[in-house]
Amino acid sequence: MASNRFVDNENGTITDSQINVIWKKTDSFQDTKKWLNWYKGQDYVEIANLERIAGYEDWRFPTQDEAWSLFDLDYKNTDKYGDEIYLAAIFEPGSAGTTWTLDERDSSALVIQYEDGVKVWPSKYANLNMAYRMVRSIS
Repeated sequence: MASNRFVDNENGTITDSQINVIWKKTDSFQDTKKWLNWYKGQDYVEIANLERIAGYEDWRFPTQDEAWSLFDLDYKNTDKYGDEIYLAAIFEPGSAGTTWTLDERDSSALVIQYEDGVKVWPSKYANLNMAYRMVRSIS
């Protein structure tokens, strides 16, 4: 159950006790109002670490397993269009509804879509409706 799994840290982050990570409560689209390709996302994470968002400098892209763990048909949230997505309500509504991951294949990288649970492998240069949800490991 999401209520036992996630804790709002009241600093723009959420602790996820199921997989032992801390998520940023908003995604890159909510923060920048721009779609980001995989490469621009690297800049987004680097800047977050330089700015020490929530006091941390070890933010990164999620792995496939981490990103996929957030998709659950029992979770209800809304994306930037007001459409329903399957992401826990503890995350800020109005997100892109997707996240790039660390997983790469040649010139593509994996994106998890929270509106339908589909995993897609677009070009790392693609920036159509793509965003990042940053995460950090709990040490």
